[in-house]
Amino acid sequence: MSKVGVIGRFLLCGVLHMESPLLIGTGEKSHTDIVVQKDDDGVPYIPASSMYGVIRHYFFNNMYIESADREQIEYFWGSDKHKSNKDTKQSSFILQDMDAINNPKIVVRDGVTIDNKRGVAEDKKKFDYEVVEPGANFAFNGEVIIREGFSRTLFLKIITTIVRVLENRQVHIGSMTTKGFGRCRLAEYSVYEYCFNHGENKVRDVISWLKGIKREDQLVRLDFNNTFPIINKDFSMDATFNIKSSLIVKKNSGIPEESDAINISSNGKSIIPGTSIKGSLRARAVKIINTLGVDGYKLVNEFFGWKSQGEDDKEKRKSHLIVEEAYIKNAVQETQYRTRIDRFTGGGIKTGLFDSTPIWADKEDTQVTISVNIIDCKDWEAGLMMLLLKDLWLGDLAIGGEKNIGRGVLLGKSAKISFNGNDYNIKDIDENNLLIEGGKEELEKLVRSFVEKCSCEGVYV
Repeated sequence: MSKVGVIGRFLLCGVLHMESPLLIGTGEKSHTDIVVQKDDDGVPYIPASSMYGVIRHYFFNNMYIESADREQIEYFWGSDKHKSNKDTKQSSFILQDMDAINNPKIVVRDGVTIDNKRGVAEDKKKFDYEVVEPGANFAFNGEVIIREGFSRTLFLKIITTIVRVLENRQVHIGSMTTKGFGRCRLAEYSVYEYCFNHGENKVRDVISWLKGIKREDQLVRLDFNNTFPIINKDFSMDATFNIKSSLIVKKNSGIPEESDAINISSNGKSIIPGTSIKGSLRARAVKIINTLGVDGYKLVNEFFGWKSQGEDDKEKRKSHLIVEEAYIKNAVQETQYRTRIDRFTGGGIKTGLFDSTPIWADKEDTQVTISVNIIDCKDWEAGLMMLLLKDLWLGDLAIGGEKNIGRGVLLGKSAKISFNGNDYNIKDIDENNLLIEGGKEELEKLVRSFVEKCSCEGVYV
């Protein structure tokens, strides 16, 4: 391209609202194993590199791109010199670091690695990490440079696609995104256009851009009917359950006057973390596949992702199963006092008194909704998810701690499922009957595809 003069700019402004915890670590250890990124004043912020990478990755991995548009798209996003033999192109999309515009709250959470075979915590695998609580708002400011030879129409189409993706909560940012962290939404957005090469407002637009002035006559109306189509076949499920008896995902308050263990909360609301839900689903998936005579770990790694354990082998595969944190509606907390028993004598152990404060069922009011999304979902993966839903629904798969005394059992009430352009609704009528809207046969077909996947010879691709 011989003509490279700047003839205009687009400015995208808005507020990035965090709807789930945010974790962007510094890579350094301090009072916790993972510390969130903060500025010089100790306020968390989102580095532009993190947000840019997430948006760019989503665009190229989920959008259908015409071959004729690829060169112009390279002018927008830039090109990777390691993947192209041609001259590299600098990106026209400039994103600023996102500073907090309210007072984000930082809390410390505990984590532990669970041995899937024994169902207990592994030795010396406890860790803790900082997270930014949901509700944090960050200033979103992006700028797109328009040069001679660039397609204004195509660039505006990309900007509109970015806004649609962010507005519809289709990207997660930071770490642990497949476990419910980093879900964000772009709100209060505006797109302004500055024209530098034509029109009677040419000089005024240049001055406005230099001074950071945003005028109403510069606002651009986005056409959301003209965006890049999504090519991936995603699966989504929102399933609502009652708590049968009680439930607890333990958190040690560290305060002597409080219970030894309380249920974890976020912004003052009791939750089931995505880590707990996903860990339970993964362990049960292994058992289901093993029952069919297949090595469950190999097939589950393809679905849930995996990370090598050796020091020299750093291979990993990211999960495309996203499990959101689940808020417990109308949570009822009550402390239960217990005593440790000497298994030899059958009597109580001195100084063995302890207590915990779980969430207790309150008739029909105490409910929890588990939300699951599978990106680029295959039929067999949807079928496996249906079997996992069945185990949760019937109370056969418990979540959280103290399962040995009956905690963590859920009873299914309703579920909404979307996959491959079809919507399914499942409702509990009574103890023996379900109402399935949308095609029971289609759901059974997905389960059969999972069984076929397990029985085929190429299962370990």
